[in-house]
Amino acid sequence: MTIRLFRAVYGLLVLTLLLAGCGGSREKKEEKKTAAPAAASLKEVHFFMETSASMGGYLRGGTEFKDVVSDVVTKANTIKPLKVWTITEKPQAYTGDARQFVEGLATTPLATGKSSKLHTIFEQVGQKAGTSNIAMLVTDAILSFPDNEIKANPEINRENASSVLKNQIYDQFSKLSQKGVGATVYAFTSQYNGTYYDYRNAKQKLSGEPRPFYIWLIGKQELLNDFNQKLQGMLSVQPAKVLNFGTGTALTDYELFFSLNKKGKWRAERGSLADMRARSGNPEEFAIGLDLGNLPAYAQSEDYLRKNLTVNAKEAAVKLATVQRKDDLSNTAKLSEREEKILNGVTHVLTFRVDNLYGNEATVAIKLPVRFDNWYEKDWTTLDDRTAAGRRGKTFALQYLMSGVKEAYQSSTNDFLNLTIKLKK
Repeated sequence: MTIRLFRAVYGLLVLTLLLAGCGGSREKKEEKKTAAPAAASLKEVHFFMETSASMGGYLRGGTEFKDVVSDVVTKANTIKPLKVWTITEKPQAYTGDARQFVEGLATTPLATGKSSKLHTIFEQVGQKAGTSNIAMLVTDAILSFPDNEIKANPEINRENASSVLKNQIYDQFSKLSQKGVGATVYAFTSQYNGTYYDYRNAKQKLSGEPRPFYIWLIGKQELLNDFNQKLQGMLSVQPAKVLNFGTGTALTDYELFFSLNKKGKWRAERGSLADMRARSGNPEEFAIGLDLGNLPAYAQSEDYLRKNLTVNAKEAAVKLATVQRKDDLSNTAKLSEREEKILNGVTHVLTFRVDNLYGNEATVAIKLPVRFDNWYEKDWTTLDDRTAAGRRGKTFALQYLMSGVKEAYQSSTNDFLNLTIKLKK
């Protein structure tokens, strides 16, 4: 009888272990099914150089253009080997590699094509900026109608830059934006030695006059952020200006500090604030840490954050109190090891003041809408490039080109930050 009982208990134990093992296997399989997809990795970088006739003046003599393009190509090629193309009307694969292209800048006549339609160029370049690719384009970024239309109406570029040409650019970048493809612009200036074509297509010989040129980088935002950071850190000559047109998902993660900049007796509770006693005449303050490293430089500035950050809460009176970069903090000596670790993982500390908590609970919505820098609107653009004074250091209709791109990316639903924080009594 005892032996039978022992066998029964033993059998039941084995069966239980087997079932547990099967359950564990199912859980592991389920974990595999629900695992987050791996982050996209960069596969190819396509480098395009516009070779319309108007680009020729950058390539004659010792120009900053050749220095910058050689530097960018060489450094980018160390991040990921480049596939080099030239483009006027259609892309043409360059017969050599990146090193040979750099050598050819000094000897090979490249800018021999007809005038180009910029929106068509962006369309073809953008097609190479797929899920895992980045496309780069060197261009003078001059908006223009085809030669035959300028002959028929010499004023067509000025008359229609703000409408037709701008909206052609908008259309191309709107398609890219919808695919999650962003763009970055590097602006440079170089000596120009050669034939310049003004907005009427009249030819003018320039010798050493400073002319802007631009390098565009187009790709999925997460790839573009990483590539930009690496490339700009390596360049011998930094761009005079940079403009980022981002389409990345708004940042939703933050770290709540439980002693840094704290005022009041509230306590941290799973990313929320509990036991708050804020009321009129007795405000409380709390600080959060944010990693804003992937935002454009101008969007990381205290001035930008103060002017553009919005704070809304129906059941509480909350406002932004201070903006501090991590490196500027001075009151960190008494932080715990845990908070020091949190601080090391962020770039900014934002402190908020709660003047009143009306109900038992409130949800604070914090947003930083996307706003793009506008450096191009005055010093870099002109609508009359027929004289040296009118065009010096400026690009015809650049304001409409950039406006078209900006409108494709900047919308009421495009935010750099989109945070929610719970407050509880």
